[in-house]
Amino acid sequence: MKKYSLKINGNQYEVKIDDINEASTLAHVTVNGTKYDVEIEGGKATGTKKPAVAPAPAATGLSVTPKTPIASKPVAAPAATGAKVTCPLPGTVIAINVKEGDTVAAGQTLLVLEAMKMENNIDAERGGVVKQILVAAGATVMEGDVLIVIE
Repeated sequence: MKKYSLKINGNQYEVKIDDINEASTLAHVTVNGTKYDVEIEGGKATGTKKPAVAPAPAATGLSVTPKTPIASKPVAAPAATGAKVTCPLPGTVIAINVKEGDTVAAGQTLLVLEAMKMENNIDAERGGVVKQILVAAGATVMEGDVLIVIE
């Protein structure tokens, strides 16, 4: 139940909305102690329904190929050795500034991550050789994902 205090044309009204039928546009309302059934004109029912789950298709031997290629390569398992550069926050990789085999210095920008409409440089914490790049430009990454391995 929700309570409202309304002032209309200088008159004070105490309004209680007791029940709203989510399957229709009907509301049970009490105004200054008098009960009313109120129909909301032009309103749409806002009832939430569980989405229907389609059954799995029967095995037909057909394969489905997307029309457009997926921009990111799947995240591979990182190498067992080396320093792992991890993603500090969820976002999208918009540029990779190094390639496998490049020698990098501490503080060098390895890639650029777009997160919350801002570009964030992901820098090397230490120098070394880029052993493995586990993401591609356009990939969506989550916090903690390993992006690059440096040996």
